[in-house]
Amino acid sequence: MKKLFTLLCLSMVLFYACNTDTGKEDKPYPELQLIISEVQQKYVPDSRDDVFDIEIKDVNGIPVAKGYTTVPEAYQEFLDLATKQNTKLTDSIKPLPDADLDGKIYAVTNLSVANIRTKGAYSAEMATQTLLGMPLKILHKGGWWRVQTAEGYIGWTMAASFHPMTKEEFNAWNTAPKIVFTDYYGFAYEKADEKSQRVSDLVACNMLKYEGDAERFYKVSYPDARVGYVLKTQSKLYDQWLASIELTEKSLLEKAFTSMGIPYLWGGTSAKGMDCSGFTKTTLFMHGIILRRDASQQVHTGTPIDIASGYDNLRPGDLMFFGKEAEGDKKMRIRHVGFYIGNKEFIHAAGRVKVNSLDPNAPNYDEPNTKEFIRASRVIGAVDTKGIWSIKNNPLYQVQE
Repeated sequence: MKKLFTLLCLSMVLFYACNTDTGKEDKPYPELQLIISEVQQKYVPDSRDDVFDIEIKDVNGIPVAKGYTTVPEAYQEFLDLATKQNTKLTDSIKPLPDADLDGKIYAVTNLSVANIRTKGAYSAEMATQTLLGMPLKILHKGGWWRVQTAEGYIGWTMAASFHPMTKEEFNAWNTAPKIVFTDYYGFAYEKADEKSQRVSDLVACNMLKYEGDAERFYKVSYPDARVGYVLKTQSKLYDQWLASIELTEKSLLEKAFTSMGIPYLWGGTSAKGMDCSGFTKTTLFMHGIILRRDASQQVHTGTPIDIASGYDNLRPGDLMFFGKEAEGDKKMRIRHVGFYIGNKEFIHAAGRVKVNSLDPNAPNYDEPNTKEFIRASRVIGAVDTKGIWSIKNNPLYQVQE
């Protein structure tokens, strides 16, 4: 009986294997597909920075190029090469920001923490987060909206996450006096009273428009014009906040240690949860500095530190990168980042924000990361170089011409 059952199952497997097309359908016009690939590799090798989503459809024997791009040079080069290859090509590519936005290509984050995903779906991977008061550039609207953050990261979020603005409205927001929430967690209230109805929760580095004083509170307004009151003990006037912070080894580590124990969250960049590069990015934002989003991007910022002979060249606050160096046809892979503390220890987000050691004799020794510590760089002294912006010099925090 068992043999009969086994033979029956095998027959069914063979039937489906022979009668099911498991191969992928060939894309039409392979010569045009090759041009797409070459232009994308030349202009947009990293989809986190720019958009070049182009595809070729066959419509009644005519090749139609559809999709979106943020790079005019890539669009023009593709069009020139593609039309030479096939003179029948129909161009249906839309440049971004999309003209359908009617000039409202700017926005300000409207939630304490807003999630940004790799695709326009709740099931898609969370790529990063943006905080209340942070500026965005809108690229494309729909059920989900494609946006670009102040550090240049591109992803998808829901309309409830932000408030769209014209250039004039955006400039008015950028130049208005503000307050910065400096505590790790708290609330804004409808009245100058902690017992009144809450307007929203707040996390560290949230920014709101300053509307006046109300004894123990600041009166504030949100990007969508909601009004609330925030305790002065949990916040500072924006100008005072900027004037009070200085990026030093001591201040950087002090801010890093205030995140101790915060749980790891893939894509997280807030006090509600952080991934490894979200932790380094958020720590620097507490100093008014905007760092590239991912560890594989952060490794190309700052002043490189020579670690070939060991750890002696490292200073507290240096970024430490873990992964594998390039080998053969494999590119360098950076998978993790943290801050060096000193005494062969580092602070990083792994399960939670915690401290580990590079010393095999230490009780908190981290063997996997120690074996894959391959790069280090210094942010102190490198602000406003590639990939590291002070708020005052970041393009999206400036008046738009």
